[in-house]
Amino acid sequence: MVAVPAHVGAGDQLILEARRVDGDLVLPMFSNVKALVAALGRFQPWAVLSLPRITDLAMSVNVGRVVLDPEVADDAWRWEEMDLAGFSWKASG
Repeated sequence: MVAVPAHVGAGDQLILEARRVDGDLVLPMFSNVKALVAALGRFQPWAVLSLPRITDLAMSVNVGRVVLDPEVADDAWRWEEMDLAGFSWKASG
């Protein structure tokens, strides 16, 4: 299982957040939520998914690379608290 930057879309749609790195579309994934928060900030929405599921999803949308625990530049865009205002989160379970 890995943590990926993601948020809910219409209905139950899960939108993975790939980023452009040197012209490639890259999906960052993290070995745990603590690593994701350290890299992308505490307001970053995320999901925990299996590695095979992430690979399938990434291939289906033409992501060039999937990178585990990448270093994220200090000046990279990050979610802020006000970015979450339009979302409503539902607990699963």
